[in-house]
Amino acid sequence: MRLKFLLVIISMMVCAHAFAQPKVIPLNVEGATAYVGGFEELHHVYVSLDDLAKGLGLRTFVLQSSNKTSVYSDTGSLLFTPSNNFVVVSVGGRTDVVQMPLPALLANGKLYVTSESACDLVTRIANGALTYDAQKSELSFSQSVSITPQITWLGSESKENGAVIEVRMNALPRAYEASITTSGLGGQPDMLYLTLMPAEANVSRLDSTPPTSIYSEVIAIQNPNSVQLSFKLKEKYASKQVYVDSSSNTVMIALYSQADVKKIYSEEVKKKLEQEKNNWKLDVIVIDPGHGGKDPGTIGMRGIEEKNVALAIGLDLRRDLNKLLPNVKVVMTRDKDVFVPLDERGQIANEAGGKLFISLHCNAMPHKPNPMHGIETYFLRPGKTGEAIRIAAQENAAIKYENDYEKKYRSYDADNMILTTMAHSAYVKYSEQLAQLIEDNVSAVASVSDNGVNQAGFYVLIGASMPAVLVETGYLSNPREAAYLGSIRGQRAIAKGIANAVVKFKAEYEKNFTQN
Repeated sequence: MRLKFLLVIISMMVCAHAFAQPKVIPLNVEGATAYVGGFEELHHVYVSLDDLAKGLGLRTFVLQSSNKTSVYSDTGSLLFTPSNNFVVVSVGGRTDVVQMPLPALLANGKLYVTSESACDLVTRIANGALTYDAQKSELSFSQSVSITPQITWLGSESKENGAVIEVRMNALPRAYEASITTSGLGGQPDMLYLTLMPAEANVSRLDSTPPTSIYSEVIAIQNPNSVQLSFKLKEKYASKQVYVDSSSNTVMIALYSQADVKKIYSEEVKKKLEQEKNNWKLDVIVIDPGHGGKDPGTIGMRGIEEKNVALAIGLDLRRDLNKLLPNVKVVMTRDKDVFVPLDERGQIANEAGGKLFISLHCNAMPHKPNPMHGIETYFLRPGKTGEAIRIAAQENAAIKYENDYEKKYRSYDADNMILTTMAHSAYVKYSEQLAQLIEDNVSAVASVSDNGVNQAGFYVLIGASMPAVLVETGYLSNPREAAYLGSIRGQRAIAKGIANAVVKFKAEYEKNFTQN
């Protein structure tokens, strides 16, 4: 029987992938062994979702029209799509989209994913941990040991508008509920009741909890599957709210006093609005001169190198912005002739608290000399035109100067959906507005024509969590424009145009968020 199974798996995989090496991977589950069909391709071991689910006692459903496969349990589900890196993960009432390093592959009507992705994702919905031992070439599943949450500590703290009671536990309960019972006649105190389920507690220790400024006594009751805590409150409170802190496994009950709640709420709203306004203040601008060091970028007419033009314009732009916007911090990803990997440029911008990212480059046609000329400004989205895609590929080629670039940027290459996902971020419309302002203002003061705004997938823009544009300042393959870009006059004029655009963008950008 096992031999027949092996032959079926091997023949299937040979038909599906001529160059893949078929494999049968043992799956060890609590002393029992099942077998999962798979194959090895490009140094990655792929496993059958269907076989894996059967071996773990999970269920599957295949949507015949698209071959999408759902793997699900009593606690959650995973939805895989053929030739797609993205998986819809639903656990505990929450749904997220998770990106796999490599897409799911379809073979003879069944989906396969890498062993690494299978272990990560299946563990999220199974009652235990799935691991893969590459040396032994086998999968193992260890069931989780159920832990009943236990109360380990009680604490309380007075606040300006009420109080907070904290119940710390070794694990969070699945359910919690709180209520306040107002006292009647006889001067009895108000009671706060908190029910935690499931939970366990040392009742005698909790009953002897010393009084605080918030409560005079704690009464604990252990039920078969829950714990009820009753707090005798020293003051009256108008309302309550329950929060949880998953980082410390703490259940917190916020008690709001009989104070002027509307006034307190109004003041809190004002504070939050002021904080939000500060968050949207365009107070840090990041300038990214493209290429550098061992990466010269495009080499144009008369041997002019893109890296040198981009740096010169970047330094002029910094000087202009410091003069025009003295209260704004200007950060550069490089201010000398050094090589900075593409992914680190976005990281530098984020760590500096950047609110705007401008990457400076020069364009070129494949053959020179070439009459093509003009400035073009891009924002992040999949390229709409063949020319936009060509230019993005030209700038993205800088990754070849980085160590392990195949591994670092594999997820970017594997599926353009990462660009589509980022295109839905809140920053895209502002990036497009800035791009248009740069086109208008540079062409107004510099001797370069306006080639318009376009969109393309540049690696350097992906990591910047802020409005971001990439400026192709002109064509080094055009003799006249190469001479202009290589001149101090041309570099200063282009920097001035970009600086003027940034000043106008800042005013409109901050005005929009102040009004709204």
